[in-house]
Amino acid sequence: MRKKITKFLAGISVAILAVTVLNLPKKHIAAAGLFVSCSSSTIYVGDTVTFTVSVSGGAGMVAVSGAANDSDWFENNSRSYTVKGTSAGSLSVYASGTIADFNTEKDQSLSSSCTVVVKERSKPSNNSNNNSSSNSGNNDTSQNNNNDDYNNAPSNNDTPKNEPSNKTEKPKEEEKKNKDSSLKSLSVSEGKLSPAFQAGTTSYKVDLPGSVDTLKVSAAANNSKASLSGIGKKKLKLGNNTIQVICTAENGTSTTYTIKVHVDEKPLVFVNYQGKKLGVSRSAAKLSKKLFEETKLTIDGKVVPAWTNKSLHMTLLYLENDDKKDFYFYDTEKKEVTSIYRPMGLLGENIAIIDVPKALQKRTGMVFTTVKVDGKELPGWTYQDKAFADYALLYVMNDAGDKVYYQYEKTGNTLQRYAGGAAITQNAYEKLLKAHEEETKQLKLIVYGLCALSAILFLAILIICIKKRKPKHFNKIDVKGKPLSKSAEIEHESLVKMQQEDGENF
Repeated sequence: MRKKITKFLAGISVAILAVTVLNLPKKHIAAAGLFVSCSSSTIYVGDTVTFTVSVSGGAGMVAVSGAANDSDWFENNSRSYTVKGTSAGSLSVYASGTIADFNTEKDQSLSSSCTVVVKERSKPSNNSNNNSSSNSGNNDTSQNNNNDDYNNAPSNNDTPKNEPSNKTEKPKEEEKKNKDSSLKSLSVSEGKLSPAFQAGTTSYKVDLPGSVDTLKVSAAANNSKASLSGIGKKKLKLGNNTIQVICTAENGTSTTYTIKVHVDEKPLVFVNYQGKKLGVSRSAAKLSKKLFEETKLTIDGKVVPAWTNKSLHMTLLYLENDDKKDFYFYDTEKKEVTSIYRPMGLLGENIAIIDVPKALQKRTGMVFTTVKVDGKELPGWTYQDKAFADYALLYVMNDAGDKVYYQYEKTGNTLQRYAGGAAITQNAYEKLLKAHEEETKQLKLIVYGLCALSAILFLAILIICIKKRKPKHFNKIDVKGKPLSKSAEIEHESLVKMQQEDGENF
């Protein structure tokens, strides 16, 4: 009996454990996201609203535009922008960028926006309060009068004094309020309005040079009881600016006059790069604070924005050519641009495109060209060997400021650090090794043959030299005197003969 109870309890425990495991919350891996949120959907003129731009599950450069302007590196973080509603209408903030997903290691083009409605503040009316006060006063008076009449009721023979009238007093007609919301004049401190001001025209344009950063807007209402908003000194940014002047009539109706101000964005300072003239861009640009910090440089006597990394001795300028803008390395000592610097997220890696030096462009078994990786074009190399048709080599800068090689594999769409291996297959390597061994054998035979030939030549030259050596000869001297005896002549002839024989043998 005890065993059955034990088995029963064990079975219940297993069942409870299984149900618990099955009902555990599943962990979902969130994809990379870009979001814009607002602290309020509606505000009144003069109030502020906070827009929050956030990136989750990834990292990348995000451009913020609209009521707030910014461009910066986001990595699982958020940033808030507080904007004041200066006129009735709406405020919108847009955010867009290429975000590298931490989970899939792929880049995604994401965007988001948020819009807030800006309303005019309604003016409180005093009629209801006055009426209620008046009515309250009348009621109190009536009550007092009634009490007095009750307490001091006259006799039939007396004539009542101060008898209240039973007639109701007609309310005064409400005075009509002026509805004129037009302007009598509108002007700007810099440039000219286009077209010239007319009360019935509500849209204008103003073009200003790049040196202007503020503009004073003046206006006067056609009716003295109308109110104005949007006038005064305005701070301008490069490019397009919108200024709204609102004239509100006494009755609450309004007319909005819009001035679109364009501040010239053309560069004022230029530098040379690869035979081209690039201008120092005046547009807002930002880099990741992890590697660079903002600074100022003086070029041709003018102060320009720049970015620097003091530990790596690197300086960047934001340059433009026509409509194309990029960061470039600038040598502060030589006063010249040395390379492009284009940061991006590529298959989960934070890299930057840089110029490949000419000395590095030639590689054995490779062709220097433009390589397409994950939809982006970069300078790099492809392999001449068809066995490596799906591979490419890249030369970039990582987020630590190091110049490194990456190898890209097309079929798997993967990127990894390059170990420096030769561009050759195993079969080709084995063939090359065998060919090298054969060449080594042949070379050895040739060397041995040359050594033998050299020895033979050396012996031949030695023999020739010995043969050409001249023998010593004795000169015959005739001495006048007595003629030799016959025995002396025989001895002399034998000596000469011996001398000749010795010369030939030698």
